[in-house]
Amino acid sequence: MKFLLLFFLLGFSDFSTLPASDANAKFSQNDLYVLREKSIIRGHYKDVASQFNGALLSSARTISFWESGIDNSPLRNLLYYTPNYLVIGHVVAQLSKSIIVQFLQAYEINTVRFWMWDGDTRQTDIQVFTIAKDGQTENIIFDGFTQQNIMVVKFSDQLVSGLKFYNRGGNTKGTQSMSIIKIQAFYAF
Repeated sequence: MKFLLLFFLLGFSDFSTLPASDANAKFSQNDLYVLREKSIIRGHYKDVASQFNGALLSSARTISFWESGIDNSPLRNLLYYTPNYLVIGHVVAQLSKSIIVQFLQAYEINTVRFWMWDGDTRQTDIQVFTIAKDGQTENIIFDGFTQQNIMVVKFSDQLVSGLKFYNRGGNTKGTQSMSIIKIQAFYAF
């Protein structure tokens, strides 16, 4: 009787192959390779405009740093501690001057965030450009007046080697300067 049951089961089963060990995985090995490569070109999804990721201000000789020392760079990460709570380090570009940030390499980014001077109610007429991988081509991503807070600019994915903040029209306080506390650039989903 046991043999009949065994033959019956063997006769009606199709002995389909067992699923592969990674059949339930969401990504194939090739997909994981592509994602890993994209992560590198996207700066591992971190702030590529940070001084700790190799970015620098190539226009440092033509702009002014408001406070002396390391606490004045818009590429720093230490933002909230200041020895004197009345003075916050920031960078200033006069009318028709630019703040240019060069990245360590070309990265694919789609978001730029910058913190304008917020010590008063000034608005500043600026243009923000991405600098392409060739170092010459510039694409405008923001054109207009900024508020005295953190501005976020989202744009289509671009391979970028730097950013340019151009002081087109000065500010509404009459000083004609553009003051930026912090600059960030990254790839956001």
